[in-house]
Amino acid sequence: MTITMNRDSVCAGDVTFDHRQTFELPDNATAKELLRQLERSRYFPKTAGNNVVWVLTNKTHPFCIFSYFTKRHKPGQYLMGIRLSALDDGSGLFHLRYYASPAKWKERILQEYGEDSYSLWRDGWDSEIKYCDHLCK
Repeated sequence: MTITMNRDSVCAGDVTFDHRQTFELPDNATAKELLRQLERSRYFPKTAGNNVVWVLTNKTHPFCIFSYFTKRHKPGQYLMGIRLSALDDGSGLFHLRYYASPAKWKERILQEYGEDSYSLWRDGWDSEIKYCDHLCK
């Protein structure tokens, strides 16, 4: 399976670079395997403090396929075990959204759910919010 990754820029100087990169993965590769490949290839840029969150998205999953907390090298658990072929819209295009801190990612989650605590719990986002709070202390 061929995956084309792109990512948000992290600063003004980073905007001038093309962040697209192609990765070859087995046809049955999972999102977790993609994350390992991104780490091995050093696809994630270094940032001051390195306490940022990257969120993998695509057209069929515009909110989140998985999140990755760079300070602890810890992925969120959203769709990590799902095969990429099941997440792909047929284009092979995936995008990493940049959140400057776990607090910013938490804000985005709450915005997505309109602060509906039951839906956050039902969909499994309560543990992600707690982890964001933990990293912000």
